[in-house]
Amino acid sequence: MVLNKMKNVKGQSGFTIVELLIVIVVIGILAAITIVAYSGITARANTVKAQSNAESAQKVAETYNADLGLYPTMAQLTGYTTGSAQLPSGITLQATAPAIGNGLTTLSYVPKGTTGGCIGWFNFTAGVPWYTAVGNAVVPAGSLSCS
Repeated sequence: MVLNKMKNVKGQSGFTIVELLIVIVVIGILAAITIVAYSGITARANTVKAQSNAESAQKVAETYNADLGLYPTMAQLTGYTTGSAQLPSGITLQATAPAIGNGLTTLSYVPKGTTGGCIGWFNFTAGVPWYTAVGNAVVPAGSLSCS
């Protein structure tokens, strides 16, 4: 009786080492594809958030101009609140371009006299700061500088 059981066990076969290695390689390839796709999605999401913050700041500057007839300085833009026109909470303005480390919550604001200015935000997809025109300032779409 014991010999019969042993014969049955010998007749069963498991996976070979080659089959296991193939499965491990396929899982590794799928994991690599997923990680790359995730980092791209994260970069695009961060870019959209930074751009949205810049558009909010642009609207505040335009509201300031509509109310007072000139575009604000950085301090005036930071402290300006009227109705729903105010910078989103947690957003800070600086004179220098935002970097990858602070690009989600930091914007650059460069006033150009009383006729407009530039708002800089960090484009995580491209890996560089981009600028948006405010008022009569001339900034090409997707510009890398505020001239």
